[in-house]
Amino acid sequence: MYASLGQELPLNNSGRQVRDFVHVDDAAHAILTALTAPQAGGATINIGTGQPTSIRHVAEIVREHLPATRFHAAPRPAGDPLGGRADTTRMTSVLGWQPGITVDVGVARYLSWLQVTPQAIPAWLPAERDRASAWNADHEPSTSPRRRQPS
Repeated sequence: MYASLGQELPLNNSGRQVRDFVHVDDAAHAILTALTAPQAGGATINIGTGQPTSIRHVAEIVREHLPATRFHAAPRPAGDPLGGRADTTRMTSVLGWQPGITVDVGVARYLSWLQVTPQAIPAWLPAERDRASAWNADHEPSTSPRRRQPS
């Protein structure tokens, strides 16, 4: 949404964190499959692709579709995991199912949907034009020594 408004995309940690992105249509299909799979009753099943995808890669896909997209370097927030991927072994064996929508296709679908559904952009979002600068100002290292707070 930010890129569609011409705003910079902050890439925390240069976008090196990875996530296992699964398209909402695939997630819904997996859940429906689990509801009818006899072996799925009472089982914990991860739904995912099993493939790690970097945040930077997703941002670059966005830029392929919206070439004016700019990135802004930002530090990694405290507690933000470097990432991982879902273990899809049980999903594959119990459900006999695999997701079919790649990250590239998912991003393209989302951007196409957003173009024909501009009302999906919250009214407050365009006003956040300077959020990257504000975020950086709040998180820049202090030049003076910090006082230690009592425990």
